[in-house]
Amino acid sequence: MARNLSKMFPPDHPMYTDAVEALKASLMYVEKSFTPQQLFEMVWERPVLIIAKEIGVSDVGLSKACRKAGIMLPTRGHWAKPESKRPLRPKPPISTTPITFHVLDIQNPGKPKPENPVKDPSTLIVPTELVNPHPLVKKWLAAAKKAKELNGALAGDKSQVLNAHISLAEIDRCAILYDSLIKAGEALGYAWGISDKGTFVRLEGEDLLITIQEKIKRYDIPPPPPKSFKPGQRWESDYTAMRAARFGWEPTGVFSLIVDARSEVLIQKTWTDSKTGKLEAKLGQILTGFVRIAASVKTQRSSDEANRRRWAEEERVRKDRIYQQRRLEKLRQNIMNNLGSWERAQRLRVFIQATVEASPPDEASQMALAMWVSWAAQQVELLDPLKVSAPNVIELAVELPNSEYSYWSSNEKVEGWWP
Repeated sequence: MARNLSKMFPPDHPMYTDAVEALKASLMYVEKSFTPQQLFEMVWERPVLIIAKEIGVSDVGLSKACRKAGIMLPTRGHWAKPESKRPLRPKPPISTTPITFHVLDIQNPGKPKPENPVKDPSTLIVPTELVNPHPLVKKWLAAAKKAKELNGALAGDKSQVLNAHISLAEIDRCAILYDSLIKAGEALGYAWGISDKGTFVRLEGEDLLITIQEKIKRYDIPPPPPKSFKPGQRWESDYTAMRAARFGWEPTGVFSLIVDARSEVLIQKTWTDSKTGKLEAKLGQILTGFVRIAASVKTQRSSDEANRRRWAEEERVRKDRIYQQRRLEKLRQNIMNNLGSWERAQRLRVFIQATVEASPPDEASQMALAMWVSWAAQQVELLDPLKVSAPNVIELAVELPNSEYSYWSSNEKVEGWWP
C-alpha cells in the first residue's frame, strides 16, 4: 500500500505523510482467543475452511494452530459423508492454554461490521428448573402431558404446539431448552411462532423451522418360546407369536436441535449433545447460527431466483427455436402442396386439350365433348390454387397444432429441396 502511495505522491510531499498516517490508523490487529476445547468443538461441527474465514485467518494457519494444541482434525472428505457414516469424534484435548490469533482488522466506517448477537456463548445460562414458562412452552407442556407414545416418542400435532420428538421422560428438559431459547431469541428481536409447517423462528425476514429431537434406539424383541405339548395332546394353532411386538424402543436422552431451511452448503443447521457439551451449553452458538442460516437462506433464494430466470430464458429460447422450425416446415409443406396441385391442374389442361384433338368429328361426339370439356374445366379451376385463391398461396401466417411438450413433427417431410 505504501508503494502505491509513493506513486501518487513523492515522499517529500506533505500529502504523502498524511496519507501514510491515515493508512496506519485504519489498519489494526485484534486478538481472538479460544480455549482448545472451544476450537475442538468448532472444527468438529463445521469445516475448517468456514471457521478460518470467520476468525479471519487462513485454513492452513488454523490447522497448524489446532495440531500444535493437540486437536485432531476431521480427515479429508469427512463432511461429504452422511452423518451416520462419519467416524466418531476423538477425545478433546487436555490442554487449557488459550490459543490466540492476531487478525488484521481493516476499519471501514462506510460499511460497519454486523455485531454478533451472542458475543459470548457462556453468558447464556440455562436454568435447571422451569420458572415462569413462555406461553408457547406452557401450551406445549399441557399437550405433551396428554400425548400418547408412539415408537418410544410422544405423538403430537406439530401445527398446534412446539415441534418436539422426545420421550416421556425428557419433557422437563425439552421445556427448559425451548423456554431458554425462545426467551433469549426474543430478547435479540427474533420472533417465535407456530404455523402449519411447524415451529419457526423469524429473523431477517426469514422463517426457520425448528425441531428438538431425541435419539431413540430400536431393538429387536425375541419371539416367545413355543408351547410344550404333552404326549397325545391335540395340536392347536398358536397365534401368540404373531401378535407379539417385534420391536422395542429405548430413549437415549441425546438431544438434537435441527433447523429445516434451504440454505447454502456447509452451513451448520444441526446441534447435538456430545461428549464435549450438551445443547444447554450450545444455545449461544445456536442463536448465532440462526443469523448465519437466515443470511444463507437469503443468498440461496437469490441464487435460486437467478437460476429460475436463466432457466426460463433458456426455455423461452428453446420454444421459440422449435416454433420457428415448425413454422418453416409448415410453410414448406404448404408451398409443396400448392405446387403439386398446380402441376396436376396443368397436366389436366393438357389432357383436356389432347382429348379435344382426339375426339371424333361427328356432331353427337362434338356435343358430348363440349359438355365434358365444360365440366372438366370447372374441376381444374377448383384444383388450381392460383385460380381458387392466389392470396392463400402467398400467405406466410400459418396455424400450428398445439403440443404440450413443445414438440411437433409431421409425417410429410420435404426432402431434396432444401438443406
